[in-house]
Amino acid sequence: MAAITVNIDDATYEHALALFAFLGKTAEEAVQELFEHASYDEKPVYTQLEPNTETIAAMQECEDILSGKTPAKVYSSSEEMFAELDSEDA
Repeated sequence: MAAITVNIDDATYEHALALFAFLGKTAEEAVQELFEHASYDEKPVYTQLEPNTETIAAMQECEDILSGKTPAKVYSSSEEMFAELDSEDA
């Protein structure tokens, strides 16, 4: 059996450990899965996904709101917000 040693900055390590714990895995299990996936599928598990047009539009809307280009919607209650969302679906 092989063993590896990797130098990772502390913040990245702690963040990853928290994620693995949330997923019910140890760091060792996560690294083993990475290697197994690469071995079986002959491609990395961490290939980058491309956002679809709806996601790109939502990201642009967020940028426009943050820059002040588009005013943010404000609601006085969650009921008001959901009523508007329901009317958009119709």
